[in-house]
Amino acid sequence: QFWNFFSHELNEMKNFKKVRPKDFDVQLLEKLCNEGKLFVCLEPEENCDLYKLEVMDYVQRIDDFATEEWRGKTDKLWSAIVEEPCFRNVLMMKNGVQRGHINKYSVTNIVCRLQNLGVYSLDISMLTLHLELEGIQEKNTYYKSSGNYALSREEKTVLRELLQRV
Repeated sequence: QFWNFFSHELNEMKNFKKVRPKDFDVQLLEKLCNEGKLFVCLEPEENCDLYKLEVMDYVQRIDDFATEEWRGKTDKLWSAIVEEPCFRNVLMMKNGVQRGHINKYSVTNIVCRLQNLGVYSLDISMLTLHLELEGIQEKNTYYKSSGNYALSREEKTVLRELLQRV
């Protein structure tokens, strides 16, 4: 929530000078600091693990819906998923204010695929899983548009391999 507010505020502050850590000029830094016009912009490459933590936090909300076979192993599975290089572009937003953060559309799509592969109970609807992920009462855009974030053939293959390894 803080990041959403902070990002929105940054977009509203057109008179601010963007300073990246590699571009520090001590005199400029001091001047901007004294004027109250300083913020540090971390590029996703510099903060690449943020989405991983967000994914792990997000999916732990549905641990109780794992099948008997997967109970207690979903954390390990999702850890393997977020560490897999081919899922980096899938699980992380690439554009906009949320750049570098979790792509909830893709996570919802992967949860649906995992449910079909027996990780999450088929007795629970995908909508129920989505509502638990989001902590809401009605489906939202992450549910309605998750189909637009289908996995590639390679990603599906890697996901099946991860299921066998974990």
